[in-house]
Amino acid sequence: MRVLAVHRGRVAMVTQHHYLHDAEITDLPGGLVDEREKPADAACRELAEETGLRAMWLYPLGTVATARAVSTETVHLFLAHGCIPGAASLDAGEAVRTGWRRWHEVDEGNIRAVQAAMPPALADAASLAAVHRAGALLRAVGGAFPDADADLPKAAWAAYTVAGARDPLMDERLSLVWLDVAIGRYAEGAAILSELESAYEGADGEGAWMRAADRYAALAQSPA
Repeated sequence: MRVLAVHRGRVAMVTQHHYLHDAEITDLPGGLVDEREKPADAACRELAEETGLRAMWLYPLGTVATARAVSTETVHLFLAHGCIPGAASLDAGEAVRTGWRRWHEVDEGNIRAVQAAMPPALADAASLAAVHRAGALLRAVGGAFPDADADLPKAAWAAYTVAGARDPLMDERLSLVWLDVAIGRYAEGAAILSELESAYEGADGEGAWMRAADRYAALAQSPA
């Protein structure tokens, strides 16, 4: 399985040496599903082991057949959010380096990021599929993200439109991920997002969204 974990505007990635290719490959955290283990449980376990991130929830992105002509391997894909940082717990002899990239650096819909990434940020087909599917899903929730060079007011305005006019029929957790990608890299945006994450499912969930929208609107009107 592969896990696309979004945390404060960035995506967690891992780099390790793969002996079959005799090269280091960067991909999303993941690994094998143990016998009798559910794919979602395996995703949480591997994410925590390789990166130290403990995900509060996962959203399934489906599966991909990685080499259908020569193998029956099927990879389960998940979007993870509400992550709590912690210490990784690698197996003995396992050498994995955790890195972080902004969404625009891994989403190949941004041609400038593709041209600038030498070598490419992700070299694993299942990881690319997870990014593509998550991107399409999030754009359906909130439309286009602020571009890679957006300043705080521009990003806050985009966040205001999503927080203030969200679709109540959509999974609100996906709206939280959209906000994270759009404005989570800013300290001010991350603070608003943290409060919203802890309150949106409570009795005053509607009020939490309204307060977040008002605060994003205030940021949008602040000097760049």
